[in-house]
Amino acid sequence: MKRRIFKQILSGMLGIMLLLSLAGCGQSTANAKPTNTMEAFYDLLIRQDTSAMTDLGIDSKESKETLKTYQSSMVSTIQKSFKNAGVAITKSQAEDIFKAISNKLASLEYKVSLVKKDDKEATVKVSSQYINYLDIFKQAKQTTLDELKPLHIEKLSDAKKQLVSNVIDCFNSASVSSDMHSKTFTLKLQKIKSGDNTIHIFFPDNYEEVGSKLTQIVTNQ
Repeated sequence: MKRRIFKQILSGMLGIMLLLSLAGCGQSTANAKPTNTMEAFYDLLIRQDTSAMTDLGIDSKESKETLKTYQSSMVSTIQKSFKNAGVAITKSQAEDIFKAISNKLASLEYKVSLVKKDDKEATVKVSSQYINYLDIFKQAKQTTLDELKPLHIEKLSDAKKQLVSNVIDCFNSASVSSDMHSKTFTLKLQKIKSGDNTIHIFFPDNYEEVGSKLTQIVTNQ
């Protein structure tokens, strides 16, 4: 159940990356550092923060709409994932779980460093603390099972509420790693159109790879 939930949540994260290359026209901005690009992607996907994307020259409205769409997609994915695993939860419960996950991921420390760079391509390393994502769900499940009899929980609806509550509690109290995991990313100098701006910037070709790798880092996969 938990591994299937993780995979479906990850797939929901990947598609949102495609929204960042939006049509537009206007002034061309100066090249940003490759490390700034990866910081912006980390902040957007892991910390739910659009400010670094805006600093790159990505239109503020588009950045916020992208984040809003991503958040909505993740909530829907969580709800569907639980349903597919045989535990139907409400949208409100899925939102609460997503909030708990997001708050914990936002607390992780990370750093971005340049590995190599030329006029057309750059390699950047992202290092981040992580949480044991799958173990957290496993802990919440076991805690719920252990509580059913002592708490006299007999109704399925009450058991679901208890599970959701335990998932949230387990994420809120989850330990953050003392070490960091790292992955490298390849960026190419590209022309990106967004809002009234056309920016020349080091940007990844493979958005899905970026989302997948960042998720793997912060969830210890």
